[in-house]
Amino acid sequence: MIKTDKINQNIDWVQITDCLPVEKKTLKQEYHLTTEMLYYALDHHERPRMEYYDDEQILLIIFDVAEPTRFNGDIAAEPIGLIIHGNTLFTFTANQTNFVNPLIRSVVDKLPQLQRDNASPLDIVLKTMYQLAIQYFDYINHINSIRTSIQRNLRGRTNKAAINQLLNLQTDLVYFLTSLSANNDMLTMFKRKLGKTLSDDDNDALDDVIVEIQQGLSMAQMANQAAQQVAGAYSNLLDSNLNTTMKFLTVFSIVLTVPNIVFGFYGENVKLPFMDSPLAWQITIVITVIFVVVVLLIMRFSDFFNR
Repeated sequence: MIKTDKINQNIDWVQITDCLPVEKKTLKQEYHLTTEMLYYALDHHERPRMEYYDDEQILLIIFDVAEPTRFNGDIAAEPIGLIIHGNTLFTFTANQTNFVNPLIRSVVDKLPQLQRDNASPLDIVLKTMYQLAIQYFDYINHINSIRTSIQRNLRGRTNKAAINQLLNLQTDLVYFLTSLSANNDMLTMFKRKLGKTLSDDDNDALDDVIVEIQQGLSMAQMANQAAQQVAGAYSNLLDSNLNTTMKFLTVFSIVLTVPNIVFGFYGENVKLPFMDSPLAWQITIVITVIFVVVVLLIMRFSDFFNR
């Protein structure tokens, strides 16, 4: 779907969502975008990158954004495409990243009237990337709150749901770390290649975005380390529980072996002590209990239960 809007007298905004083949043809014919540009902008697996085409005077930016997916409330990172061609701003989003377009409109509406009237497409792009960068903070803080809740219950009964949650948190953080690192590399390249051609205000805005991305990267790294520590503690706790279970089964099997030996011995068809006594079966039980107690005492004095 292609939707056009006018931000001010200097900016025509073209919104492309889930671009169809016929719409690609329109973008090529009417807006003179090349096949290579559209390939980068529409590729759902494209890594963050920056390309400046000198001949066409076109700036292409691929930026990873954090987005809540439609699957069980999980969080993932997806790329969006931003192209600046003269006074035209193109935004390329998919259905799951379409929240970027309302965000851009919100960024524009919050600008003072004079600043809004004089804004350039690059101003809007930099302010939008700043807002997208700080969105990572909310998601990382949410991950930290879930991890903290799991950590509080670490001494309680472990369950599969908590382990699955930890796995999901670590997966989300891997996506965030990868996306934030790639965004940081892209913005650093942007600064290096085009920083001298930008105005002081645009350079300051670009620096602000880089700072926020780096802060988000640091937060994600700390959150990932904390999640790994909790997952390791959970793993150790599960191993300890397994060892306790195996120890109990070992003691139980040893204790049950003693009656089998005694009763098997008295089951032999030979002359045995107490076999003619009317209390023979009670005596065998007493002998069994004595042997069981002896076995337990041996295990206790050998510090078996405290290992």
